[in-house]
Amino acid sequence: MSHSPAAAMHPDPAAHGVAPMAEYIAPIWARQLEAIQATLHSGSVELLSNFASIFELQDQLHCKFAELPPDSAHTEALHQIDTDLQAQCERALHGLQFADRLSQMVDILHKNIERFSAELPHMNTAGEAERQAWAAAFEASFTTEEQHLFHHGKPPPPRQDNVEYF
Repeated sequence: MSHSPAAAMHPDPAAHGVAPMAEYIAPIWARQLEAIQATLHSGSVELLSNFASIFELQDQLHCKFAELPPDSAHTEALHQIDTDLQAQCERALHGLQFADRLSQMVDILHKNIERFSAELPHMNTAGEAERQAWAAAFEASFTTEEQHLFHHGKPPPPRQDNVEYF
């Protein structure tokens, strides 16, 4: 690149504008999404490992409760605590599905940003048809109802306590 006064007065138009800016920024976004996904994965693995340990302890506790005499005054209360503990652990474990959901959503967005970055240099004549096709292809990659709603600017439905597998 020349540092002459003429070059400074007439900068290369290809080095300015939306396309070079997006080509520079989109990979930064992609790297941030990768970092989010790595952190999410690491945290999820740790939580699942901790839950496995809790379930092992809960199983040991359950076995000890089974050894108590059936007519003990505290046996029924201890069995109820055991049952409640198991139910709470299972609910918490089901709640961890958020990690899978977020990981999928981040991965879809990351792939779309990579595709956008790769195709950006060829988009200088893109019009409405190309924008609509891009949005439709992006939406087709979604795995959750809320992604479709957000795509169209709609709020998600109120949270329900059921488990959604995908």
